[in-house]
Amino acid sequence: MKEKVLYKSVFFFFFVVISLGSQLITVRFVAAGTEYVIKFATVAPEGSTWLKHMRALEKDIRAKSGGKIEFRIYAGGIAGDELDVLKKIRINQIHSAAFSGVGFGQILPMVRVFDLPFLFRKYEEVDRVHRELESFFADKFRETGFELLAWAEVGNVHLFSKKPIHTIRDLYGLKVWVWAGDPVAKATFAAMGINPISLSFPDVTTALSTGMIDTVYAPPLAALVLQWYTSLNYMNALPLAHSTGAVLISSRYFQKLPQNLSRLLTSSFSNAMENLTVDLRGQNKETIQLMRESGLTVVPAPTGGALAEFYRIHDQVAQELTGKIYPKEILGKIYDILKRSR
Repeated sequence: MKEKVLYKSVFFFFFVVISLGSQLITVRFVAAGTEYVIKFATVAPEGSTWLKHMRALEKDIRAKSGGKIEFRIYAGGIAGDELDVLKKIRINQIHSAAFSGVGFGQILPMVRVFDLPFLFRKYEEVDRVHRELESFFADKFRETGFELLAWAEVGNVHLFSKKPIHTIRDLYGLKVWVWAGDPVAKATFAAMGINPISLSFPDVTTALSTGMIDTVYAPPLAALVLQWYTSLNYMNALPLAHSTGAVLISSRYFQKLPQNLSRLLTSSFSNAMENLTVDLRGQNKETIQLMRESGLTVVPAPTGGALAEFYRIHDQVAQELTGKIYPKEILGKIYDILKRSR
């Protein structure tokens, strides 16, 4: 089997959380000359592509800073889930972390605009919107006490189900899961005429095995790692949404860094996350092929009227959430960028 895809990165809703209490107890030698130890949390496990990139980044920053910056990485969720980590950042137990839509929703709700269904049609659109709006969101994050070091790839989210889904009507009668507390996903399924079953993330595996649910949404990498796909038969090739993540650091800690080190941190993370994105997108194709070989059927993306019906869901959800989660102006900026791309 090809290299295991152990991607439990920052994205949106798909990581196993292991909380070992509210206090982080660490005994570690800090190299002589180290002036800044950045405590960094991620739910990505050791050995994953995400952690491999993060370890390489840590080594690069340590070298370029002359040993002045060191990262202390809490991987695999040992610092808790995103909400736990957010609390620890606010009391200075953690300084920096990778966040998905869950964390964004608590820090800066308007960032969830990126998670709207059927907003993006291709990766180039995602990259262009992220690039052109990065400074805008960096300023908004700063107002909440965080610095945006870089966007982090999460990926396209697909529907996995027991029965094939060709049209929206095929969803009727299915037992669809929605992550409890996710307003974007809830509004999406409501627009489809579905009354989903609301469950916390840790309950999904059990609910699949008991038949309580028979349809979930996930990036292929997550469906593979969590083995959700083994309880299901089909994946629709049309992405339901593209989920965005980011690496943030406490402004309080960031402002302690000399200007040359803060610039180094930002530029290094930006380059590292771009490289990670390339790797993860390549792995996504390999993941789908591995699931195909294991018996999963990939339903071709709908065309014509069926596709238009899915795309109309975007209009309904975007209108429903405007003014509630994000301002009309930011959605308009995204539409202007997409118009230039299409």
